[in-house]
Amino acid sequence: MRPNYLILILLVLMIVIGIFMSRDPEHAQRLSQMYRDASFQGETREIVLMLLALGIGGFIVYLTMTRR
Repeated sequence: MRPNYLILILLVLMIVIGIFMSRDPEHAQRLSQMYRDASFQGETREIVLMLLALGIGGFIVYLTMTRR
């Protein structure tokens, strides 16, 4: 079996399971609470975004300088 078909099958399976699990209100509520608890809040979010922007900017500069 080609890897493309395997990836497609896994994506379809993930979508079907996601639809099935989101129909259960109790599970959907717990999942929503988990997402809220795992997210960055306040100043931490700003620091993470700044580090991400610096990392992406540094990578772009690196690619620009090393490419001839």
